[in-house]
This record gives sequence, C-alpha cells and structure tokens, in this order.
Amino acid sequence: MGEFQQNLESFAFEGQQQTITFGYPTNHAFPLALQTKGDWKPNVSEAVNYLESLTTSGQLLRLVQQHGGALLIRGLPITDAESYSQIAHAFGFSAHEEVGRPPVRTVLAKNVKTANEGPPELPIWPHNEYGWSTHNPAWLTFSCLDVPERGGATPIISSIGLAHRLREQAPDFFDLLLQKGVRYLYRYGREQVTSTTGASVFAAYGQEVQDGDDEETIRAKIEKEVRRHSELFEWHDDGSLSVTHIVPIIRKHVPTGLTTWFGNLTSAYGRSRHHGATQPPFRGDDGSYHPLPTYGDGSPIDNSHLEFALDIAEQMQVDVQWQKGDLVLLDNYAVMHSRRAWAGKRTVLAALWDGKIGEKDRIEDFVEGERILQGRERHGASGESAGTP
Repeated sequence: MGEFQQNLESFAFEGQQQTITFGYPTNHAFPLALQTKGDWKPNVSEAVNYLESLTTSGQLLRLVQQHGGALLIRGLPITDAESYSQIAHAFGFSAHEEVGRPPVRTVLAKNVKTANEGPPELPIWPHNEYGWSTHNPAWLTFSCLDVPERGGATPIISSIGLAHRLREQAPDFFDLLLQKGVRYLYRYGREQVTSTTGASVFAAYGQEVQDGDDEETIRAKIEKEVRRHSELFEWHDDGSLSVTHIVPIIRKHVPTGLTTWFGNLTSAYGRSRHHGATQPPFRGDDGSYHPLPTYGDGSPIDNSHLEFALDIAEQMQVDVQWQKGDLVLLDNYAVMHSRRAWAGKRTVLAALWDGKIGEKDRIEDFVEGERILQGRERHGASGESAGTP
C-alpha cells in the first residue's frame, strides 16, 4: 500500500467481488475500500493535501485501476457540498460540462450537484454516465451527506466484467452490439416531470435561452446545443424535442487494454419496462417518454437479449451501503452504477470529471465502432430526423 499505510488502511465489506472474474489478468477486490486509521482525524485542508500527494505520485490511480476502476474512501471530513467539492478536486481532474442532461440536478458547490433527483421510490438501472452520448465524463465522484432510514445503496458494476461475460455467454448478441452499436432516443418535454429522466428541453439544452426570446430564437439556441453531440433531432407539435444518438457500446478501455461495455442499454430497458413503456408511443405511467433502444441501424434488439444483459449486470452489482461522509471514485469507462429505492432522507452528491489536463483519451473504438460513428455523421449530413417515439 506504500504511502497509504500512513493514514489509510484497506477494509473488506460484504458483496465485494474479484477482478479476475471480470477478465482482468490479476486478482484484486472490487472496489478498493480504504478507511482512515483510528488516530488520523484530518480537517478538510489536511485531507486535500494528503489526497493531492497520493494523486501526484500516481499511486492512487494505479491502485484504482488494479481494483477494477472503483474506490470507496470512508472517514474523510465531508460534511457538506463545499467540503466535498474541495476534497474531490484533490484528485486533479478537470470539471466536465454536461450536454443534453436527462436527469434533474441542482448545483450546490464548485462542480458539485445533487445526484439524480428522481423520486426515491424509483430505482435507477445499471448504466455508464452519458453512455448514450459522444460527450461523456471520464471519472465520477459521489459522496453521501444523509443516510436514509432504509435502502438507497449505490450498486456498482464492472463494465469490463459485463463485456467479458456477454462475450462468453451470448457471443452472437455481443457481436451484434460490436458491429451495429446502439441507437438511443430521448424525448424532452417543455415541462419538468416527476421522473428519473425528468429534465425538460430547457434544462437539457436551453442554457442560452433568455426571457423574451421568441419561439424561433428559442429553437435556434436549443438546436445549437443539441448539435454539440447529435445532428439527429426532431421537434414535435407539442413543442417537445426528440434527439437520437447512435454510438458504439463495445469499446476499448485504454489503460487496461481490455474490452469494455460503455452505454445505457440496460438502464433504458429497465426503465421502459418498469414504466410500462415498451410499446409505441413509449410514454410511461410517469408522464415521461421511455423509448426502447435499438441497434444502431434501427433494427430492434430482441427483448430476451435486453433481459439477459440486464440480468447479468444486476447479478454483478456490488452495493455501496452509504455512511455519512463516504467518497466514491469511479472510472466511468470501466464501471457502471445504479441506484436502489429508499425511504427517509437521502442526500448523495455527484461530480462529473474529464481526465487530467494533457491526459490521453482513456477509451477508444474498435474498427467497427469507428464505422458506426462515421455512419452516424452521414445520417446527420443527409438531414435524417430523430424519429418519433
């Protein structure tokens, strides 16, 4: 453990898994779990300085990678959004700018927002953050300020392990995903709704819209934002907007050289199924639209394959049972996350990060993925619409 032994020690908790079962060449606990030693009670400044030293040396991120891309630190002096922000910035990442935000979030401190503000009775299914977009964060951090009376765990899942098991257990499905990628369709209404995908078109893409703008100006400003990650969109008569994303899902994790799953296929299917929205027009019992993903060429994905992928992902979940002040760091290209329903007050804050300045891309595409992205650009150039959910 090197420098960690001075102030941190590893611990085990129920449900941890082993990286060798995910296809890694060596075996380590997933996630890496560290806690402050009993005689170390740092203030925020001391915790920041300590984590900065571990990050600068490179030891921290090397260990995180060995342990499957996930880290839990327990015992840090995180008591509010500001202390969390200061400590999370110690990892040295650049803040990520969200584009096309489906969930509702509230900014509380520098690069710190609430996690998805969807209703507590609704779970969130396994996904990579912005796995449906070409504009996505490399790293995620979470911290818990209030632990609920019941439930509310944040399960984490190895994306590399999911790709490994799909290739072994469903090779035909794996190959179709590799060859075709996935097409996601999001429909944004004019108003916020009570949903885990409740962002309105204004919350998702209306950052430049101002009071007094006429409809033509509003649409022009929104379309400019949409085009930052998709040329496939369609306005509807009710003023809502559909945006389509065609992206690879079987990709290459550069730091390990392993194949990874990067997408929101399992979460989109789980959500559609939960809300009874698996048939057109895909409007669920929560008032939101939940269209099923398809293959990138628009052909349907067999429901048995969707069930199979979600079942494997849920079998692989490791529940992070929150304690106040916990900090979780995830490699978004190696680890998926989800959320369990809860009762009581639960406050979990999130921060999305790009890599360090000057760092090479941490995810790449196979030849098949490059073709998918090139084909998507041709669709946009030809003026194809998003399609109607």
